[in-house]
Amino acid sequence: MAAIAPDDIERITISGNSDSTFPRTMAAVDSGKIFEGKKTSVVELDEMPNFIEPNLRQMFSTLPGLFVSDQAIPSFYNVNYRGLGNPHESEFVGFFQNNIPLAADLFGYPTIYYMPPAQRIERIEFVRGGSGLIYGPQIGPTVNFITKRAEVGRDTGFRTDQALGSNGLYSTYNEFATSTGDFGFFASVDHRSADGPRDNEDFDVTSGHVSVAYEGFDDIRLGFELDVYNSDSGEAGRLSTTEFEQDRNQTLTPFNRVEIEQVLANFTFAQKISDSATLDANVWYSYMDRFSRRSGQFSEPENEPATTNIDQQEFDNWGFDARYAQAWGDNNVLTVGTTSYWGDSPRTRHVSSDIRSNQQNAADLLFDQDRKMTYNAVFIENLFKFDKLSVVPTLRYERVNYDLEELTKNPSLNRDPIDVDETENELLLGLGMMYQLNEISELYANVSESYRPQRFDDLANPNSELASSNGPDVSSAMNYEFGYRAMPVDGLVLDVSAFRIDFDDKIETIQVNIADIERVNSGDSRHQGVEFSVDYDLFAGRADESFRIFANGSLLDAEIVSSLNESLVGNTTAFAPEYLLRAGFIYNTEKLDVALTATMVDEQFWQDSNASRGTGIDEIAALIPSYEVVDLTAEYRIDSQWAVYGGINNLLDENYYSRVRNDGIEPALERTVFAGVRFQM
Repeated sequence: MAAIAPDDIERITISGNSDSTFPRTMAAVDSGKIFEGKKTSVVELDEMPNFIEPNLRQMFSTLPGLFVSDQAIPSFYNVNYRGLGNPHESEFVGFFQNNIPLAADLFGYPTIYYMPPAQRIERIEFVRGGSGLIYGPQIGPTVNFITKRAEVGRDTGFRTDQALGSNGLYSTYNEFATSTGDFGFFASVDHRSADGPRDNEDFDVTSGHVSVAYEGFDDIRLGFELDVYNSDSGEAGRLSTTEFEQDRNQTLTPFNRVEIEQVLANFTFAQKISDSATLDANVWYSYMDRFSRRSGQFSEPENEPATTNIDQQEFDNWGFDARYAQAWGDNNVLTVGTTSYWGDSPRTRHVSSDIRSNQQNAADLLFDQDRKMTYNAVFIENLFKFDKLSVVPTLRYERVNYDLEELTKNPSLNRDPIDVDETENELLLGLGMMYQLNEISELYANVSESYRPQRFDDLANPNSELASSNGPDVSSAMNYEFGYRAMPVDGLVLDVSAFRIDFDDKIETIQVNIADIERVNSGDSRHQGVEFSVDYDLFAGRADESFRIFANGSLLDAEIVSSLNESLVGNTTAFAPEYLLRAGFIYNTEKLDVALTATMVDEQFWQDSNASRGTGIDEIAALIPSYEVVDLTAEYRIDSQWAVYGGINNLLDENYYSRVRNDGIEPALERTVFAGVRFQM
């Protein structure tokens, strides 16, 4: 049989993963990446009614196991998976936009402060098992937002959305697209702002996007994308359990703020070299300025703190990724590639006596760090086809270098200034398999090694007396997944898998004494369970109407199996609810879209000790109570130009929280509503 081009693999029946057989899963091969033998899911955002981010519950409603730790403001985003780490700022989930990493720093500060607006996202690609080594070494999964971009040959079009809602919400989204000859152009601007139910819980977010595509060369697409983003959010303070029960809307930090500025530029190159070979490459640049002003909590004016911490971290990053795919033999595909990343991240902290001002006075400087990180990886992966069996071995070599220097040391510390130059080399192996039982069902399995490189503070914590001698090793893990996927009748898709993650040498902060902390490899944890999804379109086969009923969930058993602190052994890991279930329906016609989604989360511990923190009125209870949240959205298209949309978030007005830090509870939003109008032409 002649070799088949990688672009064609996703369309042939023997791939076992074609769009016609299993909807809402990734193609076998796409853009130089092999997804065969990996558990994947796809969310098509145009199937949902128009809704306003940051309702991540609805955005991720058909993705089983992805846990959202809700907060009222979009200053940063909090997501975890299968009990891997604190969801704070999504450190254990890899977020990408069009295959470009969105973290402030890839490894040193892998936190998420930006997501594209929901109206610009076309689909969401979700890959488990540390992404099967496709995107990097991460232990957790990856979420890749595929957004609207410039397209050659598309008609000129314009769209504007205007919406109002609870707590003074105002949202606008505007886009323009056109093409001429071999060029395509797309631009969008969006803005969201709200006051929030508490004082100093307001936010103001503005972002813009411009992209250009060129296809004047045979079998080559060139693209350029530019995103700019700005957010300014208040932080009203976190509460003890008693404070939450007495008055969830009280404000304890009336002057704390978080400000984010981000620029993301990306140049893409895609070439069909021949009928059997492709080349896909990206060169990107990202800049982020993370600025925060935070003082201690207080409830009475006379208790106002005397000082505030003004933190600024800048992230200046360059990256490159290239992937070559070659079909050979009878439907086999070889992919090879390389990724490089360079980041420079200076950090300063000033301690100011004016808790209402952002002024950074030289006399108030507490510390000043310069942090650099260089990362290189090469990888090779091959899809072998043996009749109904697919085997996909993967090899990935990684090199990470940290160069950290303390330009100004905290004067209260006696240690020498930090000066760290450290390199890690890792070789990772993975193996994916898929066996096609028949035309409507298949088995899949994946085993992947992974590791978590150190964060900057793991190697150079500017507030620790022990920082200069502290340097924990990387954390590592093995991801195992075995699943069954089937479409027994038209419109019904079933997917169930058993998983296990052995997470070794977790890095945690240990309180050595009243003043000093140390970051150490504290122990190991085991995460295992079952993940499932059922999706049935009652009107399958109808061209103009669909009624999808879905249910999905994760049943999780996460346990600490060894620790330097023997009292932790046998405990449930933090933020690992035994069940996370979602269900609902999505109804689509030519005129009307309606979505009702329910999220049900079991009780969970918020720290590995499984114990409460504090005493009396200051106590933070050990358990986050279980909760159920329902969201309803609808969109009605009056004609080809006009539409109205609206929604009710937290329809049943659940009084709950899912986000807890050492300083307290952050209440989730109660019932809110929004309504808007869209015009397009």
